[in-house]
Amino acid sequence: MKLGKNRIHLLIMLFAVFSLLVHVPSDAFAADTWTAATTTNVGTTHLREVSMSDASNGVAVGAAGTIVFTSDGGDTWTIPTTTNVGTTSMQGVSMGDASNGVAVGSDGTIVFTSDGGDTWTAATTTNVGANNVRGVSMSDASNGVAVGFDATIVFTTDGGDTWTIATTTNVGSTFMNEVSMSDASKGVGSGGRGG
Repeated sequence: MKLGKNRIHLLIMLFAVFSLLVHVPSDAFAADTWTAATTTNVGTTHLREVSMSDASNGVAVGAAGTIVFTSDGGDTWTIPTTTNVGTTSMQGVSMGDASNGVAVGSDGTIVFTSDGGDTWTAATTTNVGANNVRGVSMSDASNGVAVGFDATIVFTTDGGDTWTIATTTNVGSTFMNEVSMSDASKGVGSGGRGG
């Protein structure tokens, strides 16, 4: 039996599609079941953002200088040894990998970690003044962007220690709220009307 060229291509394509369907992991739709953390260490403090670098490691931030980290997928959360933020309201966090990340907050606060969230160091140069920094996105351990009030957009190439003002933003006086970087040079930011 001789098959035509088009039929062979069709059979190969059908086989490829069928192969993809049978290899979907059984837990691919597991996000419908949530379990409360055993230990949070935040009391009634309002948390604002969480960033998980993988299935086990992550950091959450919130009001009153709250920063906590997990290494067991969110079941237990630990208070860092050092935060360097006092009672500053923390607004955003992004982990570039399991060890390296940046947290941002009110009054121009930017801190970084290189040990998974146990110790946080204040950035040497922020270039944001006293502006509230609302969002941050690290595309990897070194590169990231932070955004905030008064059209604040700054970037880092050294893991969060120094920040440089973006030269062309096209956002006017917009209060920037969020940013998401897909890699070191591509990302999207969002904000609202400026004052």
